[in-house]
Amino acid sequence: MMGMAATVGLLSITSCDKYLDINVSPNSPTSAPIDQVLTNVTVNVGFRGGSDMHRFTSLVAQQFDGQGATGTQSREYARYQIQPTDLNNLYAALFAGQLADIEYILANSAQSPHYRGISRILKAYVYSQAVDMWGDLPFTEAFRSPAINQPKLDDDAFIYTKVIELIDQGIADIKSPTSALTPGSNETIYGGNRTRWERFANTLKLRLFLRYSAQNATFAKERMDALIASNPIFIEANADNFQMNFFDAVNAQNSIHQFEVSRPDQFFPSKTLVDMMNTTSDPRRPSYFTDFPFGSGTYRGSAPTDAQSFSYSRMHTFLRGALKTAIPAASVNSSGAIIAAAGYNNVYTGAAPIRMLTAAEYQFIRAEHALRYGTGAAAAQVFFQAGIRASMSAAGVSTADQDAYIAANGALSASTLEGNVERIIREKFIANYGVALEPWNDWRRTGFPALTPVSSTVAAMTGGIPRSFFYPDSEVSANTNFKQKTNMLARVFWDTRP
Repeated sequence: MMGMAATVGLLSITSCDKYLDINVSPNSPTSAPIDQVLTNVTVNVGFRGGSDMHRFTSLVAQQFDGQGATGTQSREYARYQIQPTDLNNLYAALFAGQLADIEYILANSAQSPHYRGISRILKAYVYSQAVDMWGDLPFTEAFRSPAINQPKLDDDAFIYTKVIELIDQGIADIKSPTSALTPGSNETIYGGNRTRWERFANTLKLRLFLRYSAQNATFAKERMDALIASNPIFIEANADNFQMNFFDAVNAQNSIHQFEVSRPDQFFPSKTLVDMMNTTSDPRRPSYFTDFPFGSGTYRGSAPTDAQSFSYSRMHTFLRGALKTAIPAASVNSSGAIIAAAGYNNVYTGAAPIRMLTAAEYQFIRAEHALRYGTGAAAAQVFFQAGIRASMSAAGVSTADQDAYIAANGALSASTLEGNVERIIREKFIANYGVALEPWNDWRRTGFPALTPVSSTVAAMTGGIPRSFFYPDSEVSANTNFKQKTNMLARVFWDTRP
């Protein structure tokens, strides 16, 4: 555990990270044992799931909002002012960090298919995230320096096909009966449990096949039907969630909590999400948010057009870990707002996991599949309610409160397919609180939940809610194959809804 804490301690929570040139081969000039490199990969994957990638995408998707004075990063990001230079560190973290280390393991694991298999699955996961944010990217020519120093960009749809191949290859590898080396506790997500890696890999494929629902519904149905019919194992219980656990120790706390400590009073739950949960008196709110006014049992979210204020709910134990002590009265101002003073940020353990793919999401994927391509609303409702229960169990909601919520809100009884899909995505949006990318991905794919651009003025400047991100300035400057986008309305290949 101390080794993991030390590794986490190497990771920066700010936007000042420095990484190697991603066009330099990861296989020279130094070498390291692949067990140590895999530790670095899994810690980085987990940490980055709650870092820049989470902030950019959760602000755009209106799960969070930015506050503070004009010009504060989170406030501007929520207003779609995400510049190419803002994306340099995130891109480098994925390519010069995670993917470079993965390539090193793949190049040095010929006799260790268990390491190779996990690395292939992780490469698929990281590339799918990168494509979902940027679209076309280097793939076939990436990491081939010095032979290729300016890799070409491959079509994003092509990369997705290679991602699926990597997952299948990875599953075959981790099921190999022999391996010179087998990961154990050095692999910090599943502790070397290859059955859980197989569950994740199959569930990841389902997630990616559903991406095609608008772009190629026939393909989505065929591939999802075939995968489900093969009777594989999936992430069906919270114990198998793809998540990174963190600890109550200096530099070993999760990245969402660390950002809150380092940049207080900037990052608040969004009015869109909080209002959505208020309409149903959602019992996850006491875990997700602090109340406002403090002690009132009511909840209030922030909006990008609000005047600067701290008079909102804040993220709570679900994302920041259990309370070590009560929130001190000195941290509550006269209006009932919590302010980052008098020890407020010290009351959380920071030991909440960074969740990346959960049992709740799996159940909602199956519910949408059943609606679109399967046996209809009755079958979908079983999965729908299972998704709600998985989410509520993770948030510590009692069985009685789960039952009451489902009795009131658990029916897929809309008169149209899209009406029921909207209900599924609404609950998925709530369940994926804190999961990077997925709420934004679902909105781009389905149009749900209905998001309103932050203001007519901002919409006029930006064209509306982003559909992808600018390429990072560092890559446009270094690689002539990168052609900067005109704006962030350029769509990735699977985003084809009107």
